[in-house]
Amino acid sequence: MTPHPSPSDPSSGTAPAGAASEDIVIDCDPGIDDAIAILLAAACPDRVRMAAITATHGNVGLALTARNARKVLTLAGRSDVPVHAGCPRPLTAPIHDAAHIHGGNGLGGVDLPDGAGGIDDAHGVDALIAEAERGRTLVAVGPLTNVAVTLIKRPETAARWRRLVIMGGGVARGNVTPQAEFNIFTDPEAARTVLTTTLWPAEARPVLFPLDATHQALLSPAWIADLAASGGTVCRTAAAMLGGYETPSTAERGGKAVHDAMAVAWTIRPELFETRPARVDVVTDTGPSRGRTVADFASSEPTADIVTGVDAPAFIDWLKDRLVALDAARPGD
Repeated sequence: MTPHPSPSDPSSGTAPAGAASEDIVIDCDPGIDDAIAILLAAACPDRVRMAAITATHGNVGLALTARNARKVLTLAGRSDVPVHAGCPRPLTAPIHDAAHIHGGNGLGGVDLPDGAGGIDDAHGVDALIAEAERGRTLVAVGPLTNVAVTLIKRPETAARWRRLVIMGGGVARGNVTPQAEFNIFTDPEAARTVLTTTLWPAEARPVLFPLDATHQALLSPAWIADLAASGGTVCRTAAAMLGGYETPSTAERGGKAVHDAMAVAWTIRPELFETRPARVDVVTDTGPSRGRTVADFASSEPTADIVTGVDAPAFIDWLKDRLVALDAARPGD
């Protein structure tokens, strides 16, 4: 196993001398792995600063995802981060959720205290437009409805983001159907709008985390139990949520994938991941291929950098180290 980084190590989440922190916006649908992603960002304050969170429909309905984002931020001691509710349904598709995976409340049945600060009045799409103008990095880990509507409303925002990191798709496999991953399947028209637009600058094309990558680093029951015993409120709560996380697509391999946390990790430790450029499309036809992510790695005109490899031991060890550190930074823990 890769040793835990020491607090003075750049990989611990503390920026090395001279390193600049990165301002990020997380567009999400919490969701257990979304919750872990938010906690990870909060645990690395010297490397990333959460400027805002925008919520979308997805794992559960919008009313719950926005409230869950606020609750998780409060758990992390970051109630100062604004939360904006965005689009409550896909562009044209029927509503599809994953409550059978994440529990009826979206957090594995874990009842977190109400979050401090409430939900901001500004719509999530308007928040994304404003944050794009500030040159943030957008980490989109839910259905891409908010991002697509932002592009439709203000196409110029594509050139304003510093970078777009997406968790979604599956090149070789799906988890809703044999061919389609949840975030893409839930709103394939939005995904196609985002992933096939020519508006992204060539030097800052989207980074895409498909299931092929996120399934490489699974959290075992022993890891989850050790997390619960290693820290305070944050670690125990994260472990409890992961305990209620039903993941049939990885269950036979004895672990749980925290897909969305990897997308946040890329903004902090990109050296943990390998990427390949590809031209990406999304099938929006009706039928068994609907929601399929198509990647042409031989294209001379790539539209995304697809994550193909993960240093799984390093990521898994580092994730626990960061969650324990977040607990240590909380007053009273």
